[in-house]
Amino acid sequence: MSVRVYNPLQDDYIKIQRPITKIVSLDPASTEIIFLLGLGEKVKATDAFSYRPEDARRTLKIGSYTHVNVDILKQINPDIIFTTAGAQKELTRKLIGLGFNVYPLPVPTNIASILNNVLLIGNVLGVYEKARELYYSLYNVIDGLRARCYKKKIKVYIELDLGGPITVGFPTHISDGISLLGSTNIFDDISEAYFTPKDEEILKRDPDIIIYEPKRLTDYEKERFYSILRKRDLFQLLNKRLIFTKGDYLAHMGPSFITDVLIWLKSVLFSQP
Repeated sequence: MSVRVYNPLQDDYIKIQRPITKIVSLDPASTEIIFLLGLGEKVKATDAFSYRPEDARRTLKIGSYTHVNVDILKQINPDIIFTTAGAQKELTRKLIGLGFNVYPLPVPTNIASILNNVLLIGNVLGVYEKARELYYSLYNVIDGLRARCYKKKIKVYIELDLGGPITVGFPTHISDGISLLGSTNIFDDISEAYFTPKDEEILKRDPDIIIYEPKRLTDYEKERFYSILRKRDLFQLLNKRLIFTKGDYLAHMGPSFITDVLIWLKSVLFSQP
């Protein structure tokens, strides 16, 4: 049996054969959702960055975020491939052009978008009740974390190592998460999602806490970041609370951003220095 499922990014319907037995996910957030929906055994391959939850580490890895081994993909012949917009836009077009059934997910611009992607994937895979259950369980975590009142908003500066210093503006799940916890991203008034900040503007906005996300946390990465701040004449930031993530943490756009990262972030923001 085939069904038609609407895709908001393509503004069109795609045909999906049910029951689905072979899934390929090239988006880490989508991979996590699929496993949490109890369909991990149907995932035949993923990208190299899909390692949430732990079981996803053991899936066949057939590419990076923007490249995929098409020969292996043809051998798998999946019923559906999940990708995301943004950096995977060209890859999505290529796979569609090759005749694969592809469902691209919107890049989350806030926490609500993460919840919405749960429902989108649940709809594609036909697991409606499980998708609703996961959706509301995540919603309950969010509601429990939400700050109802606060005396003073903590000002937070986020810097991600994405081949250079990148920070986040208003339309990101990270900035939205900081706001949810009763604090404020110092660049929450910027309409661009990810951008390179001007160092003088960072100092002008005078953050209380700096959170730095390396590609992978090591002692060397900590020392390197301190050195980078000195080279950028950001000595003032060295006197602030400086927190490191373990890498690929804040940037992750799947459910564990809610169930793990937000809980960690709350503990960091409101713990005593």
